Amino acid sequence: MTTRAVGTTRPGFDGQSLEVLAPGARALVDATKHLLITGGMDAVRIDKIAAVSGQNRAMVRYYFGNKAALVARVVDELMRDQLLGMIAQIEGLPEGEARIAALVDSSLDFTTSPEFAAFYDVLPTAVRDADLRARIAELYDWYRRLNRESLDPSQEPDDDGRAGDRLATLATIFLSSMDGLLVQKMLDPEAFDKGAVGSMWKAIIRFVLESDLEDTQPDLEGS
Repeated sequence: MTTRAVGTTRPGFDGQSLEVLAPGARALVDATKHLLITGGMDAVRIDKIAAVSGQNRAMVRYYFGNKAALVARVVDELMRDQLLGMIAQIEGLPEGEARIAALVDSSLDFTTSPEFAAFYDVLPTAVRDADLRARIAELYDWYRRLNRESLDPSQEPDDDGRAGDRLATLATIFLSSMDGLLVQKMLDPEAFDKGAVGSMWKAIIRFVLESDLEDTQPDLEGS
């Protein structure tokens, strides 16, 4: 078994590293984050952001271009620490059972966190706002790729694209499951047994990975 790193590089929406923000921009992000977590998207208004941050409301356009870009940056920061923590657990592990368990367990912990719940509050607005929708879609694309690489970073598509496509599809379904679990958790905190769900997902991922391995073995009988 080999140990392979999971890719973590992704620029901020303004083309800068996510760590680089001017003090005024940082104040706007922190204020928006506070409003989103405590009051949901209904509380994320330009006048409230300006009041909480102590910045002129025109600074939203100056630093981010519009509110959608500011909200996307906030969502990115809410999710990033959780995801990078997950990656830190996974990337030092050899491919196989330990990596699968780390991916599933950390994803389930992530799904039931307050940060993920705040992210989910943005989605109805994102569906109706073309600019924000595109930015959140970019985030989802990154998350899907991280899941895909975590499943098996060494797996490359065959000539017909079969192996890579199956893992990409599995990563998409896995992410969709995490979204659905959050909905159930928000409606009823006792809606599901996290341990049982985790065990089922580990079995599913193990089955798909083993199936891909069998599919790529040479046909010795026919050679």
